[in-house]
Amino acid sequence: MKFVGINSNSKNTYHEDDFPHMVQRMEENRFPWVYLYDESQDVARAYGALRTPHFYVFDRARKLVYTGRGVDSPRDTSRITVNDLENALREHLAGKSVSKPLTNPIGCNVKWDGKDAHWMPGEACDLV
Repeated sequence: MKFVGINSNSKNTYHEDDFPHMVQRMEENRFPWVYLYDESQDVARAYGALRTPHFYVFDRARKLVYTGRGVDSPRDTSRITVNDLENALREHLAGKSVSKPLTNPIGCNVKWDGKDAHWMPGEACDLV
């Protein structure tokens, strides 16, 4: 199993979310994954990334088995009642189908180049 973080934020939209600042945050928090930069934002568009973070779990055949949030209360960890990412990983690694393969990502929106810092694609929607 491998983990990769991809920063798709525009360096021109919100300076604090640019790649160098996020690399510094990654190092300060000792995140244990490879960290990449999607400067063109093509990866974010291809996968439909809406938020940071927006998680994607793929199987060995690179089929998407989960996408969405990590936990249900990332801003206040004392209120977490479900860890959707952990559940998806546990079920998948146990050879089971992921019981909840799609959840609404929670976080700041991706900072799109040439757009207002709060802009979201028209096709973006919250799950019911």
